[in-house]
Amino acid sequence: MHNIPITIAGILIEVTSPLSAAELGIEGLLGPFLALDEPEKPQDRVALRWEESENMPAPCGELIFDPGSLWRIYRAGKEYYAAICYPGGRQCVLRANATWDEVTLTEQRSGLNWQSLLNTSAGELLLHTRILLTNGLVFHAACIDDNGRSIVIVGHSGAGKSTQANFWKQVPGALVINEDRIAVRSSESSAMCYGTPWGGPANTRHNHSAPLSAFILLEHAAENEIQRLSPSAAAPLLLSCAFLPYWDGALMQRAMANLNTLLERVPVYLLRCRPEPAIVPLVRSVL
Repeated sequence: MHNIPITIAGILIEVTSPLSAAELGIEGLLGPFLALDEPEKPQDRVALRWEESENMPAPCGELIFDPGSLWRIYRAGKEYYAAICYPGGRQCVLRANATWDEVTLTEQRSGLNWQSLLNTSAGELLLHTRILLTNGLVFHAACIDDNGRSIVIVGHSGAGKSTQANFWKQVPGALVINEDRIAVRSSESSAMCYGTPWGGPANTRHNHSAPLSAFILLEHAAENEIQRLSPSAAAPLLLSCAFLPYWDGALMQRAMANLNTLLERVPVYLLRCRPEPAIVPLVRSVL
């Protein structure tokens, strides 16, 4: 039996599997997040058991959420079953307890290039859900560490996150942590950003964290300007770019509470701008 520790956003996912990381096909995408020599104490732990099924795995219980995409959520008693199915037959079932810290991932291996869906939807769903219980949220956003202080650039697909990230890539001392999925967790008086393995089309992804200085909401405009938003104005805009547990009322309450805490700790700015490098000093002017 192999023990494979993976740390994402301060959460140590302790994978137990009869297959190695190489056999699961997770060394490429999750490799930078393998915690074989973990230097810091994790903020949270999840026990994940991987098991193989001879047949296509099937969920149990009542269907409670169907977003019409790759996955569905079922509930049986106090357990959740996430059925994930990709075109071409790749399928898995992620079974979780009520707090999502004891999970089982069941998959059927097939094909020479098979890789575990822990690389993709199964891993993402686990992170999106468990981080809610440790004061965090995951956003569809880009994140830049600007000389030790980070900004999260939030926007829907096409809003210009990658364009803005490309400008920051030319700035000395700046690191684009991720261009698509960023985890944020609040503490007593501040907040931290964490890179995730899922970097979007540009595949920009670093296992890196930095204190969060501001959220930046993008909007196309003819002129460049930046203004601070009130928490009440910022909340619905940030929620629209967060990964939320619509299938569970209690978890949704946690998500809302986590967002309210973040808004108490971190300022939010609306950036109306043209796609040009001049936005870098403009953003820096409010940090």
